[in-house]
Amino acid sequence: MTDDRNLTEHLARTAHDQGWLDRPAYLTASTVHRYADVFAGAERVAGFLSASGVRRGDRVLASLPDGIDLIWTILGTLRIGAIVALVNADLHPDELRQTAELARPKLTIADPRIADVFDGATVTPALIPAEPGQVPAPPAAACGPDTPGIALLTSGTTTGRPRLCFHTHGDPHVFASAFGRVLDLRPDDVSLSVSRMYFSYGLGNTLLYPLLSGSAAVLAAERPAPAAALAAMRDLGVTVFYAQPSFYARLLAEPDLSPLAGLRLAVTAGEVLAPGLAAGLREVLGGRLLNVLGTTEVGQVFAANSLAEAREGTVGRCLPPFRVRLVDDAGEPVPAGAEGNLEVAGPTIAPGIGSPSDVPRHGEGTWWPTGDTATMDDDGYIRIHGRADDIEIVGGQNVHPAEIEDVLAQHPLVIEAAVCSTRTEDGTSRLLAYVIAKGDESDHAAIRSDLSDSAKERLTWYKVPSEIVFVTELPRTSTGKLSRRRLRAQAAR
Repeated sequence: MTDDRNLTEHLARTAHDQGWLDRPAYLTASTVHRYADVFAGAERVAGFLSASGVRRGDRVLASLPDGIDLIWTILGTLRIGAIVALVNADLHPDELRQTAELARPKLTIADPRIADVFDGATVTPALIPAEPGQVPAPPAAACGPDTPGIALLTSGTTTGRPRLCFHTHGDPHVFASAFGRVLDLRPDDVSLSVSRMYFSYGLGNTLLYPLLSGSAAVLAAERPAPAAALAAMRDLGVTVFYAQPSFYARLLAEPDLSPLAGLRLAVTAGEVLAPGLAAGLREVLGGRLLNVLGTTEVGQVFAANSLAEAREGTVGRCLPPFRVRLVDDAGEPVPAGAEGNLEVAGPTIAPGIGSPSDVPRHGEGTWWPTGDTATMDDDGYIRIHGRADDIEIVGGQNVHPAEIEDVLAQHPLVIEAAVCSTRTEDGTSRLLAYVIAKGDESDHAAIRSDLSDSAKERLTWYKVPSEIVFVTELPRTSTGKLSRRRLRAQAAR
């Protein structure tokens, strides 16, 4: 007997009842996968997992690039009531082994190029029978809304040590009632996400919201470069696009932005959207740009602007059933307009476990610190200032790097900037700015002079970087966020 509270079974039944089975679900440059293909593939994986001894409650580690094999692996694992732990296949081998130790999987399904990294039972997608019925799938496991189904790794932005966050078969329905209402995806929408599916933002963008709405999504094994993303928008009819602010900054440097005209929505999350970048994006996208906020622990977006209600410089307002508040360092509420530490409460909070003794889920009444510093307008619009752990102390003063980075990034030849502090030999602190710029090295002296003058003109003296270093890339976490920890380590060398 099946139970449509099982997420895969619910999605399959909905597709059948809504007449979506012959509609495209996933697109690549050369292939169209219909909804019927998606669920047939999930059944094949479910049968293989069951025949391999994976049972309800066991964990399956999936370390695959974004593609139909990953879609089938996620849905097939959920179908038998097991838990799928999603891991970036591009991690260093030592990090892959570390995540496997944390996930403790019964079986690992890995990309062929990394299959020999893992110590336990490991298979590649090629070993899973390709023909329906070769290995019969058991009935979909009966799962309640609180049954764990998906485990996501935090990025380890601050400590470098990721944690595993468990989300349930019922959580996607909460996400759909919150951010899903803002997106309002329709069957004729086509989504493209730069963020990958091992990241909670990308998982929602590419799997959860499209399959819950009957729409289609683009699959790309490699994280798209700006030119490739624009080509996909043009060639595949993309209407909803998701990326982080740093990607949008590089996108704006492309010579032909005409494919953006076909977008209904352009969503940005994962990092603070600097005012200068927001202004540049508004010139191209107008009101179609939505700045939103979510975390792996919550599982998806919990605060968002919308097409109908948006405010410049904010991530919008909290989306029910989630609640937010701002508190000081002692945990006391701060008044509207005052800066505080952002906390969120709701039914899907998974704080992340680093060991078996850690609590896997929070109750709805427990406040979770997001790690962001913010202010809140009287009517609930939230303004993010940065990560609490990003704050630098220079000249005895607290400095938000994002404020300086925004000033630097407004230069027409600057693609991206990142700022951190380092200590000199005499023990004093100074600010270093790392800049990715257009042009070649012959332009750097002039750009450096312009940036220094602009910083001195617009910032208090202790916020002016003492040195500007040109780089071709910035250190990032496995989820694509700027790694301030690694940036500081780089500055300290």
